[in-house]
Amino acid sequence: MSLALSTALLVVGLALLVFSADQFVAGAEAIALRLRWSATVIGAVVVGFGTSLPELVTSVLGALRGDADLAIGNAAGSNVANLLLILGVAAIVAPIVGKRDQAPVRDATIAGVAGVLLLVLALDRTIGLLDGLLLTAVLLGTVIWQVRTASDDTVPETGVPLTPAHRFVVPRVVLGLAGVLVGAQLLVTGAIDLAEAAGVPQIVIASVLVAVGTSLPELATAIASSQRGQVQILLGNLLGSNAFNALFVVGASALVAASRDDGLQVDTPALAVVVAAAVVTGVAALVLARRPSVPRGAGIALVALHLASVPALLAIS
Repeated sequence: MSLALSTALLVVGLALLVFSADQFVAGAEAIALRLRWSATVIGAVVVGFGTSLPELVTSVLGALRGDADLAIGNAAGSNVANLLLILGVAAIVAPIVGKRDQAPVRDATIAGVAGVLLLVLALDRTIGLLDGLLLTAVLLGTVIWQVRTASDDTVPETGVPLTPAHRFVVPRVVLGLAGVLVGAQLLVTGAIDLAEAAGVPQIVIASVLVAVGTSLPELATAIASSQRGQVQILLGNLLGSNAFNALFVVGASALVAASRDDGLQVDTPALAVVVAAAVVTGVAALVLARRPSVPRGAGIALVALHLASVPALLAIS
């Protein structure tokens, strides 16, 4: 496949993936409100799952194809992008100024633990069946904990009435999910062929280009939240996404890979990305749990650090 065609597949797949994921989340939120789910459950499950749906489908498809670099690189690379590039861009657009009582202690704790757990499991260079089961079990436990300990347990007294726009929510969810699956397939095919055609290591394409692309829903949410001064939503979304990626995206990919061979094999470049994700998430979690603020200067530094990580990854690949 030519370089131009591979690039076109990647771009079209990415655009379809991001747009379809947004449609899926919007439709799922409407259904959840109609079913009188609490705001806590909607935030922790529906939105949290939806914004990480591109990473999940892309990594699982990579695992099905036997491409561990794509599966691991996309998930871990997205975590690096979330707390360097995306958080940095959001702070540049509008400096993030939060009060101490807005510190995302719970989300920071979960994200930090998730990053360290993934790193520990990857040190033996294989993320297999038992590792995948452990990661997914921890994710399930954290969701239950979040729902039970959240302070906002408001449930609408009655279901939200169906408006003309709401009558199409089920087709919107179904078509959105179908679009995610098709878009992810195009994205994965384009990414693999682009790496082969351009002679660029697969781990670089996965952890930089694909990872940033699948993180676009988080970027859109982060910019909108920073402009509105919604510090808790902004930081909770990014930290929650990192926990979901480390636990469920890698966990589900490992289970899929284990069903066809011995699991996800972690080579040196992939391990380097996992280490980077654990360090970035851990440091950010510690800082943000104490002081939930990111001035514009710090945002510029975060973006610069992310850009500097690309040649560093190329050097070890």
